[in-house]
Amino acid sequence: MFITAKRHEREKQELLGASNRLTEAVLAHSEQGLFLLDGTNKIQPQVSQSLATLFRRQDFSDLSFDRLLAPIVTAKTIATARKYVAGLIGSAPHPEPAEPNPLKDVDVRLANPDGSFEVAHYSFEFHPIDTPGEARLWLVRVTDVTAHAQMTRELEELRVQVQMQGEILRGVLHMGGTRFAAFLQRTEASMKTINSILKKPAREEDAFRHKLEEALDEVDRVRRDAAAFKLSALEGAARLLEDSLHDLRSRKSLSGSEFLPLAVKLDQLYSQFASLKSLTQSAAPARSAAALPQAASMTENGTQIIQAPKFMPDNAQRKPLPGAQRSAPAGSLESTLRSLTEHVAQEHNKTVILDCQGLQLVPPPYQSAIKNVAIQLIRNSVMHGIETPAERQAAGKSPNGTLRLEFKTLPEKGFEFLFEDDGCGLDPDQVRATAIAKGVVTGEAAARLRDREAIKLIFKSGYTTLDNSPGGAQHGTGMSLVRRYIHEAGGKIALASLRGHETRFKISLPPLANADAGAA
Repeated sequence: MFITAKRHEREKQELLGASNRLTEAVLAHSEQGLFLLDGTNKIQPQVSQSLATLFRRQDFSDLSFDRLLAPIVTAKTIATARKYVAGLIGSAPHPEPAEPNPLKDVDVRLANPDGSFEVAHYSFEFHPIDTPGEARLWLVRVTDVTAHAQMTRELEELRVQVQMQGEILRGVLHMGGTRFAAFLQRTEASMKTINSILKKPAREEDAFRHKLEEALDEVDRVRRDAAAFKLSALEGAARLLEDSLHDLRSRKSLSGSEFLPLAVKLDQLYSQFASLKSLTQSAAPARSAAALPQAASMTENGTQIIQAPKFMPDNAQRKPLPGAQRSAPAGSLESTLRSLTEHVAQEHNKTVILDCQGLQLVPPPYQSAIKNVAIQLIRNSVMHGIETPAERQAAGKSPNGTLRLEFKTLPEKGFEFLFEDDGCGLDPDQVRATAIAKGVVTGEAAARLRDREAIKLIFKSGYTTLDNSPGGAQHGTGMSLVRRYIHEAGGKIALASLRGHETRFKISLPPLANADAGAA
């Protein structure tokens, strides 16, 4: 059949029109974000409507892939994406991936109209499209995998908990309840010793080396005991701290600042031990015929009655914190801080309630800084700010001290982290005296400071309080470290205190766009 050129052109246009309508229908109704990336790393004009929802923007014209990601991910993730996409674009037709896709699960932070942020997980998949006579394109498929990521995390937390429970049971069955209780007491004593060793002041090289050796002996003891009971999580946390200590030992010279990162590893060890104790205590009231008897008796018919082992001796039981407290997901920052608060409070015979608000909103770039600052402030407050129950009652307070943490977003201003305690507050005269005694400031300079300026001396390097006078407002340990964490994040810290009543810290952090720009 003879087909004229005009008819041929008409049919061609009809086919193109049908193809375009089909493409538009797919782009309009696909739940996934879809777009094409060309060989110059530029996004093509046609994108799915879901892409606007996922990225909370409408304009995608002339964007590169890394510029698309920039507002919602960290600088480190952008660098990873840039390297991976460059490898794809520069590869030969139908390449074998040089490395696994590192963008299968990306943490993203999405800005809300009120200035707050929402954390989600996105998956980016890349599929090459080769058309004869045309340059290669890459179809990029973006999927919101937040629900799957959360489920995976919860399942992992459950797996770890079940694994730890099984390890506890095996340890008791293998070693006996009495030996297991002794192990718990011995481990707790070792960790207290480690904490005391690392807090000891040192200035000379020999003193730093001596601290290292003492700490290594105790950490090695914890690791070996955990290995003997096959408690893998506790053993792993002890090994991480031990490796960090060995790394310091191998250095030619040491200074106090090189010991600072150990606080995070020590906190992880505390957290694992707190979880172990919690699971052990929750199992203690249960009775099981399978448990190795700690005490057994015989009935008249000869049946043996087996008492479930009492994992924790009476004098080693943790006092439950008074008052109803909202439970936090295992492994979360709030859970870690609660465990730390309980542990430090128990060490100092105090009862402390921790109230946390908004910690789940901390964006990834600031999570490390907020965690490190919160750890230092909690330790400092419980050790030196919160009074003992007897002292609080004598002052007309509740016997239970309270710490309050709140993280919030400030539209167009960045973020704010608030920390306050209802302890004894700061005594300006005592702060001056301590600063003079430690050589932080001269007596003449201290005398010229107003009270609200004098209390800020606690942030000075070298300021510390080594004694523990009852009722004294001895804030100070670790406060220079807090200031360092905040300044490294580009933030500011403010302090206010009312003697006998409270101490408050307000930390301001810059908007993420500024923080990312500085990191890049």
